[in-house]
Amino acid sequence: MASLGAGLTAAGLVGCASKPDPATASTAPGAATGATCDTVLAPEVVEGPYFIDGRQVRADITEGKPGVPVTLRLKVISVPDCAPLPNATVSIWHCDALGYYSGYTKNDPDVQATSGVHIEPTDDLTFLRGVQVSDAAGAVEFRTIYPGWYFGRAIHIHVKVFHGGHVTHTGQFYFDDPITDQVAALEPYRQHDFPRLRNSDDRYFTRQGGLRSVLATTQVDAGSLAAGLTASITVGVDPDATPAPATSRP
Repeated sequence: MASLGAGLTAAGLVGCASKPDPATASTAPGAATGATCDTVLAPEVVEGPYFIDGRQVRADITEGKPGVPVTLRLKVISVPDCAPLPNATVSIWHCDALGYYSGYTKNDPDVQATSGVHIEPTDDLTFLRGVQVSDAAGAVEFRTIYPGWYFGRAIHIHVKVFHGGHVTHTGQFYFDDPITDQVAALEPYRQHDFPRLRNSDDRYFTRQGGLRSVLATTQVDAGSLAAGLTASITVGVDPDATPAPATSRP
């Protein structure tokens, strides 16, 4: 997995966390838009079965997938010195609006995965996966869509951070349930009639630091959720450490 961080540069990358507008932002515990010296290590969370190494370095990961647009802004902070961490390789991946992961579209999202650890891919698709390298401010930005849901999980985005040739963090980001309730009523999400777990019913959220991993969200247009959201959070890591993998059975 450490190979993902090799040979990448930060040239041309954009994005920095910004403070959400109080009129349209969620105020979730743990959601952050800038680092202070109170920044702590982001909670380690299970990688899950659908990570694929070596996806494209790109900001726009949508590949035309329909859904509510999301601009995801992350700021990576080195916790030991409370400073922005440049040249960190950040990989994200998540399912589409109907619960399918690229690389695994033959897997039914309404059926429990055959394993909580890595599963071999079923196809070569790459939607909603991408890699960015943090700039001098520790910032990366992705253009994606609001994820859908699948068996046994609340809505989430997976993240891995690499630095110095090794993994420094494996985590997941979540959305406030009131926002998700509204998104789930929109197309194409409402086509998926499989029951959706709320954050409080997701064992990974409740047992692996979910409250500290909720994204701060701001509507692009206060009058139209369908117009999109910005979502931001600070990710505290120890660039010299390789945390032990979180268990898939919390």
